[in-house]
Amino acid sequence: MSPEPVRLWPDSATILERSKGVLFAQWAELLRLRRAVLKTSDPDDIHDLRVASRRFRAALELFAPVSSSIPISKLKKCVRRLTRNLGGLRNIDEALLFFQSRTRSDISGNARFYNALSDMRPKEMKLINKALRAFDHTKLDRKVLEMVAEFNWDGTADGKIISLPAYLSDVSIRLYQPIHQLFAVSSAPEQRGSRHSLRIAIKKWRYFFELVAHVLDRDYSGILDMLKEYQSLLGRMIDVAVFEVILAEIKLAQDERQYFENILQSEDAILLKSFRELVELKPLEYTFLI
Repeated sequence: MSPEPVRLWPDSATILERSKGVLFAQWAELLRLRRAVLKTSDPDDIHDLRVASRRFRAALELFAPVSSSIPISKLKKCVRRLTRNLGGLRNIDEALLFFQSRTRSDISGNARFYNALSDMRPKEMKLINKALRAFDHTKLDRKVLEMVAEFNWDGTADGKIISLPAYLSDVSIRLYQPIHQLFAVSSAPEQRGSRHSLRIAIKKWRYFFELVAHVLDRDYSGILDMLKEYQSLLGRMIDVAVFEVILAEIKLAQDERQYFENILQSEDAILLKSFRELVELKPLEYTFLI
């Protein structure tokens, strides 16, 4: 049986053209979800808009070197501000879902606790609507168009001539480095900060693969599935820390507070055990198929 032929990567012109399409697609999705949230304020759309804003920022970072004559710092800052303003409501809604799934209706303080959580939502919705209306999408749209129009690759990096695939490979290596550094220490119970940083690093590497899959026409489903599994588990662990902060802001009797704190401590222990098992069974190793 003859071996499969080596698959060549696309030429630079093809990569640049596909990169334009990827950046435009991410921007269009962000704008679509912004309109949807302004129209209906649907919580799922708000969450999807937050994710879309992060994916667009990842695309900006990835493709900035091929449009170096157009400054993108203001664009990145505006999108980052939007991302930040969308997070509060998601945290409140996730806290409601989490505690409701783990508490009994006959426990004293439940109604007061859930009412306090619900009362936080209107304030967050006002912040979101204000942020969406302040987001100057028309002006930013022109900036995106300018950026795409300037897409070019001179192949120069630190005085060396490199190909676009080599550039993408270099980005992948740089994105993996913090994962490699954090992986060994993040399983320790006291290393919450490391786990938070690890989740961010994994998320960035995942977005990279999602973007580059379209640019290089490659199947990265294997590594993407693993990154999603890690990101999901680490996300639930970070949620526990966020819920602790939310709980601290709500006035409760000491015994009531202790009841909810015990739930969080138990969940944290379960998730840490699951994370250690995942690290043991599916260690994250470097891979990048060009």
